[in-house]
Amino acid sequence: MLNSLTDPLVWDFELFKVIDPSRSNSSLSSVAGTIGYIPPAHTMRVTMAGNVYSFGVILLELLIGRPAVNEGRELAKWVQSHSSQQEQPNNILDLRVSKTSTVATKQMLSALSIALACINISPGERPKMNTVLRTLTRI
Repeated sequence: MLNSLTDPLVWDFELFKVIDPSRSNSSLSSVAGTIGYIPPAHTMRVTMAGNVYSFGVILLELLIGRPAVNEGRELAKWVQSHSSQQEQPNNILDLRVSKTSTVATKQMLSALSIALACINISPGERPKMNTVLRTLTRI
């Protein structure tokens, strides 16, 4: 997740940012995390389930080739809407990688199922990180 060999794109997980309400037209007064990586129904507390969600978004970025937020739309929500429409999962993968071989496509689809579990709307249904790691190493 680098835009060059030295500039990281993902660096501020778990940093607390305060939005000045006087400069915002929304009712949100503060947020913990980075837009696009924040789980739905997020509280101000950092949780393991929230970290798993954020990891799932990073995994989606790698598999799909899109940023966490693009044109105001969060990648996780976009993927969830496409997966609920029974769209072929390989249609959302980054073709620059998936079209290289059937093995690559199979591995990406396996990783996509992990990413989808990580971004589950219900925090209690998200896998534990050690399970995610074990599953990814098997792919």
